[in-house]
Amino acid sequence: AALPSAAPMTALGRRALGVRVPPALVLGWRAAFPRRRRTLVPVLRLALPLALVTVALVAWSTLDQFRSRPAAVGMPAALTVRAQQPGGPSDTELEKTLAAVPGIAAVHPGAETAALVPGQTGTITLRGLGTAQDPYPSAVVEGRAAGGPDEAVAGQGLLDLLDVRVGDWVRMTVEGRPQILHLVGRTIEPESGGRVITTTVDALREGDPQLRPGFHALVLREGADPRAVSGALAAAAGGSLEIRETTDPADRLAPARAVIAALIPVLALIGLIELLTLVGTGVRDRGRDLLALKAIGLTPRQIGAMIVTAAGLTALAAAAVGTAVGALSGTWLVDAQGASSGIGAGIAQSPPWWMLVSVIAGAVLGAVAAATLPATRAARRRLADSLSETL
Repeated sequence: AALPSAAPMTALGRRALGVRVPPALVLGWRAAFPRRRRTLVPVLRLALPLALVTVALVAWSTLDQFRSRPAAVGMPAALTVRAQQPGGPSDTELEKTLAAVPGIAAVHPGAETAALVPGQTGTITLRGLGTAQDPYPSAVVEGRAAGGPDEAVAGQGLLDLLDVRVGDWVRMTVEGRPQILHLVGRTIEPESGGRVITTTVDALREGDPQLRPGFHALVLREGADPRAVSGALAAAAGGSLEIRETTDPADRLAPARAVIAALIPVLALIGLIELLTLVGTGVRDRGRDLLALKAIGLTPRQIGAMIVTAAGLTALAAAAVGTAVGALSGTWLVDAQGASSGIGAGIAQSPPWWMLVSVIAGAVLGAVAAATLPATRAARRRLADSLSETL
């Protein structure tokens, strides 16, 4: 069967040749994007594995920020301190001890208790952290932080449990006392499945004036080692404090990191195989074009450069589409998983720009390298061989 006729040279292509643009570049562009339908198929086939690679990179970056930027995922406090009772230090003595330890940037008093809400048989966690003058730096992703009287923020798990939204009022019972709080924001809440409502210690003291902080959350200075600060604090307190490091949720996801690390090279290999297939198919399908180019006097080097240029341009278009779609879909998938787990949407972290540029550059360089050998073979073929295959 005869091959379909090639698309005619466009006016833009003829004009480019007229201003001495290298023929390999013009003909490579024409070979990479001949017709709309024929252009979309190879671009989409190659864009799919690149999009999956980008989705994996979004997941990797999200897991990495649990360690590199814990404050952004609801864990600004690296240490929690509780005074051992009985015989422990008073609040004033504890604050003096904490102020004398280097590496501590802020100290936030806290209290935590279980609360009952109407229509639920289980309990939720009611937490008081910080004061109105020195609020706790919660990771607010919707609304604003709590600061005024009876204001609170909540995790996605609690909003789903009570079927409420930011701006609603929530009624609960705390140790037999009614407590009504106004939800002014939604936070990233990695603990208790997000079924946590957080207000200030001042708000809890309105219902219980005798309330004492049950713990203190310590926000460390940038670069401070939690273990070193914990050791210095234990030495300064003389063993009268219970010191705990904040549990990193990323530790429980270590197997997922290993899976992602193994998945990325597998997807890259699939993309390379797809690229080799597209290059080989393109050289075979354009046999008649190569015959015509040789007949009008193009050198083997120019024909090889045209094939390599076509492969590079196809890979560039596919990489641009794949990384863009992968970044958007990966962010949506991670946020959807966060919302369903109760942590809340807003935890997704896109890869840094240089990583996305590296994916695009790697795809283009891989395409050029993969097309070099087929281009060399096609350029060195004799006219008689090309003619026999096209008839």
